[in-house]
Amino acid sequence: MARDAFQTGVHSLDRALGGGIPPGSVAVALGDARSAVELVGYRTAVATACDTRYLTTMRTPTTVRAALGDAANAGRRVDTLDLAHPETVEIRAVDGTEQTDERRLSFDQHGVIVVDSFRDLVASGDWREPFDAIREHVRDREGLALLVLDVHPEASLSRPLRQLCRAADAVLEYHTDRATEDALTARKVRGLAADEPVLPVTVPLEVGRTVHHDPDRGHQ
Repeated sequence: MARDAFQTGVHSLDRALGGGIPPGSVAVALGDARSAVELVGYRTAVATACDTRYLTTMRTPTTVRAALGDAANAGRRVDTLDLAHPETVEIRAVDGTEQTDERRLSFDQHGVIVVDSFRDLVASGDWREPFDAIREHVRDREGLALLVLDVHPEASLSRPLRQLCRAADAVLEYHTDRATEDALTARKVRGLAADEPVLPVTVPLEVGRTVHHDPDRGHQ
C-alpha cells in the first residue's frame, strides 16, 4: 500500500499539492539569509506522526525544541493538521560541514529527516555524498528529507546550489516581504498526480512570524 504524501505543515501548500510532498522525496527549502526559512523545517518536523530526526547546525537542541513547540501550537491554531507532539522529534546538533551520512549519523528508522542548515555543505561543494546518502535513506523507507538553506542573494545562482536544486525532488522558496505576509512557493515537486496544479504554486504562510525566529541564525 502506497504511503500518503508528507505534509509540510503549511496547510494551504499541502492542499495545493494534493496532500503534500510525495514519499521518497528529498526537498530543498530556500530562503534569503534574513528570512525565516527555518520555519518550514519546524512545521515539517511536527506535521507528521512519522519518526523524525532534526539535524541542526545553527542552534542548540534546546532552542530547536522550543521552536518546534511554537510551530505545533501555531499549527493547531490555523488549521486541523494532526500534528505530532514536538517532544517526539529527535534533535541532534552537528557541525555544519560534518559528513552527513547514514553511517556517521545513524538515521535508524527515522522516516523524516530535516537538516537545518545544509548551506555550509553546499558552499563547500561537498554536498553530493551526504545528499546521496540521505536520498537513499528516504527512498528505502518511503520517507521525506527536507534540506533547509538560508542563502545570501549573491549566492542564489551559484553552481553548487543550481546542481542541488536539479538533484532534489522538490524545491520550495521562502519569500519575505515586510510590507505583506511571508509566502512559500513550490517551484518543483516530482511525483505529483497528473491532475495536480501546474507549478510554480505560491501560498501565503498562515503561521508567519508568530513562530520563534532567530534572525542571527546562531546558537542561542
